[in-house]
Amino acid sequence: MKNIKSIIALIAAVIVTMSVSGSVQAAPAQAAPVQTVSAPAAPIQMADGNFFDAEFYAASYPDVVAAFGTDPQMLYTHYLLCGAAEGRLPYAGETDSSDTLVSVDNYAASRLSVFSSMVVNGKAYEDYKVTQQSSACTRIENGYCWQRWNYSVNVATNEAALFDAASYAALNPDIAAECGYSAEALWNHYKTTGVYEGRPVMATTARANAKLAIIQVAQSIITPGMTTEQKIHAVHDWMCANCYYDRSFGNRSYYIDGFMTNGTAVCNGYAETFEYFMYALGIPCQTIWGGNHAWNIVCVDGQWLCIDVCWDDCLSRTGISYKYYLISQEQMCRDHYIENYKDFF
Repeated sequence: MKNIKSIIALIAAVIVTMSVSGSVQAAPAQAAPVQTVSAPAAPIQMADGNFFDAEFYAASYPDVVAAFGTDPQMLYTHYLLCGAAEGRLPYAGETDSSDTLVSVDNYAASRLSVFSSMVVNGKAYEDYKVTQQSSACTRIENGYCWQRWNYSVNVATNEAALFDAASYAALNPDIAAECGYSAEALWNHYKTTGVYEGRPVMATTARANAKLAIIQVAQSIITPGMTTEQKIHAVHDWMCANCYYDRSFGNRSYYIDGFMTNGTAVCNGYAETFEYFMYALGIPCQTIWGGNHAWNIVCVDGQWLCIDVCWDDCLSRTGISYKYYLISQEQMCRDHYIENYKDFF
């Protein structure tokens, strides 16, 4: 981390020098032109989870190379501090389209949201939402159950309610040496620096840790340039390959922590896990309940389509079934029944 800080300091000093000397002029209103680059290298995933092609960046922006050289870490740090804001591209083919990479900022935001929770009277209520609040009543729900008070209670959101500060210190001893063991100091480090560096982290509940595992898997199976459909396809296939239908673990089989921890789930566990994958990827999705069964609808290029990963997995004998993969509601309702829609995340 100290090396990163020294690089940032060096870049900052060079930027100041450039600004004073006028040797390289900034162009805030218009990004530097991208030159044609033949046979660019494939972008690689950096330590913070973002994708970057140093060879492409150097060839495309000679003004940056003139100031900072060709060291990949220097170029990447320039991109983070200046290039992105100036509209420079991190790799060939990157555009503003939603059908490209999920940026590190999206993954970071998903990770940070894992630790946030509603807090009522000092108790954390994970994934609950307020459904009624007045001077005579306060009611909160999480899609499965509800809590009610016959009076108005103070409902607050704590961004670090589920953050395991002790584990973060143990997993990152250099951070503990620098920041100490204060929960507040460790959280401030993680949310401002650690999450972007890809630092290992844990939460205080099995459900939150399952979410972190899902985000990690999403980063590993999503590759540059994937369309929305290709991302959904990758998630569908990963889920079918890494879980099987089983209720032997009791209630845990109905939730994402059962799916991610035990590799077993029933229909609701499949549906909830798929919905959270989509949340991590920024793809609109909901869970549908009906006829004692659960599946999902997901938005693909502005069109809502149905998907039942559970039944596709159960139908699989050799290979993977796609019978219930991105089909219309009319097709799904031939053997599925819709009672209500749930939005867990």
